[in-house]
Amino acid sequence: MSGEYIIIKQNQYMRIFRKAEAVDRGRAKPLDVLGVRVTGIFRRMVGKGVFINAGGNLYYMDPNAAQDFIAARRKRVFFMLVLALIALLILFAFNGKIFR
Repeated sequence: MSGEYIIIKQNQYMRIFRKAEAVDRGRAKPLDVLGVRVTGIFRRMVGKGVFINAGGNLYYMDPNAAQDFIAARRKRVFFMLVLALIALLILFAFNGKIFR
């Protein structure tokens, strides 16, 4: 599974819960009503506290945990871009001199 697909599915899940207003225990909804299947991506988001099981098949999204999840994801992407840039700068600086 590509990183883009995972991010698209994560965003899709959060959008579904927001649109259904399933954002607290009192408004928890069954996954089948929301049209959400329990996938590995969904389970990982439950593990991160983004989605919370309110009993049985009822789930809701914690908006604060969702914001924290998105912020952490952005930080990871930024960090990876910085590392890639540093690697490119190092390669450019050496300009192939190591292998000559």
